[in-house]
Amino acid sequence: MISEFNSKIIKSLCLLVFLQACAYFNTFYNAQEHYQMAEKIRMENFGNKLPSKAIQEYQSAIEKSEKVLTEYGDSKYVQDALLLKGRSHFFKREYDSAKEAFNQLKDSEESFFQNETKYWLALCKWKDLRPQPAINDLKDLLDRTELVDLESRIYLTLGEIYLEIDRPDSAFQFLDRGAKTASSRLTREQIYFQIAELSYGNELYQQASDNYKNVLINTISVSRIRESNLKIIQTYRLLGDLDEAKRRIEQLLLDENFNSIKGKLRLELAKIELDRNNLDFAIQSLDQVAQDNQNTEVAVEAYYLLGNSFLKSPNIDFERAIFFMDQGMKQNFNSPYKIIISNKRDSVNKIIALTKDSEEDITNNPSILYGIAEILAFDIGNTYEALDYFERIINSHVESDFYTKSLFAAYSIYNKKNALEGDQYKEIILKQYPQSDYAKMIIENEQLNIQHEPSELLLTAESLWAVDQKKSLSVYRQILDKDSSTLSSNIAAYFLAYYYDYELSQKDSAIVYYQWIKEKHPSSDQGIIAQKRLEALNVE
Repeated sequence: MISEFNSKIIKSLCLLVFLQACAYFNTFYNAQEHYQMAEKIRMENFGNKLPSKAIQEYQSAIEKSEKVLTEYGDSKYVQDALLLKGRSHFFKREYDSAKEAFNQLKDSEESFFQNETKYWLALCKWKDLRPQPAINDLKDLLDRTELVDLESRIYLTLGEIYLEIDRPDSAFQFLDRGAKTASSRLTREQIYFQIAELSYGNELYQQASDNYKNVLINTISVSRIRESNLKIIQTYRLLGDLDEAKRRIEQLLLDENFNSIKGKLRLELAKIELDRNNLDFAIQSLDQVAQDNQNTEVAVEAYYLLGNSFLKSPNIDFERAIFFMDQGMKQNFNSPYKIIISNKRDSVNKIIALTKDSEEDITNNPSILYGIAEILAFDIGNTYEALDYFERIINSHVESDFYTKSLFAAYSIYNKKNALEGDQYKEIILKQYPQSDYAKMIIENEQLNIQHEPSELLLTAESLWAVDQKKSLSVYRQILDKDSSTLSSNIAAYFLAYYYDYELSQKDSAIVYYQWIKEKHPSSDQGIIAQKRLEALNVE
């Protein structure tokens, strides 16, 4: 009888233990389920804001993990629950709470939890804006671990940190290592995407395209699939394979899964027509894209391209360029293109003001032609269009003050493009204006074995001053007679003015040189000082 009673007690105790084990296992299992669901949502939305559903799932994982810790504190799932809780806080950007959970794992006797703790605490340092301590901890952990999965995650994180602190070479080094070692599909996808973005930013378009294709093989993120397909199309266009780019666009336009980026795809089609120089068709396409996608980034870029198309030959029309730029600025969407549009619009308005101020045909006015060319070349960046205006001055206004300026500007533009056309302008400057500052800049730029006489005379005058001031003054005056437009003449005149003004107190002689500077170099630093000194000397 007693034996039967004891047997029932033992069975009851065993059942109680079993049920308790089931309870904490089920609680932890539920926590894992919520975490995995949150991770699935996060991975599907890589590159976008974390959806509220994912945040809710992470919160449920935290609550279930906390229940394991408080109600089943001596179970074997405590360390797993702490790790899961810390990760969930991390992805919710609750870094202090994440650190609190990870720090409780520091004293774990299991190497797995020790390594994971170090890894996640390093990530918390990074997110707390302490990138260098995070880098140091991750590199230290990298030296200590032989776990391939952890190594690849460390490589990925180091790559991301180096990208963030603008050290792309170091970023690429670690991302490349990660790509070679990653066994996790998720890690591979993240690494390939970062390499692709880095390559694209450095104009390594073939390398970028290859890595975006690797992203497509590994990702489950809908946004990454769309973004990578779009970037692959852009790389084909930038590499000059316009047919393949167009084929891919047309294929995606038929797929309803890409409806959300149809505007961007149609914008790419219009860019292809621009690249093919089908300007009229491209302009119509861009206008339609802008109309169909009002108040979006697509519309802003389309209007930017439309404005730009009317700043290039053969469609130069400053008024129409302004119209489309204005439309771009009116879009209710913040875009980096708005900054570019705003700057260009200001420059184009200056050109329009120049042309409106003239009552005569601008082709007869070298000052206006030069002003337009200067704005096109140096403010807007349309150098080929600027060349047309510079060369009008060169061909029709040889006696103008803007002739030599235009010669040098045309030479500089062609020289930057390594075009032989610049040689003709170089020869004119060196032969007809050998003592000009333009000749000096060409000599220095091309390291020619030619002396620039005003510069040599200035060096001579300066070196003579300590031994023969009379002879030095004579050389300074000689510089003024060589070419009054040079920097050397400006320096020489100011030296003479200062010498007669402050050293000899010969007011009349000083005034002569101050007036010479004011007339020849009014906008220079010396010219401004000369004007003020003349006013002090009561000279009108």
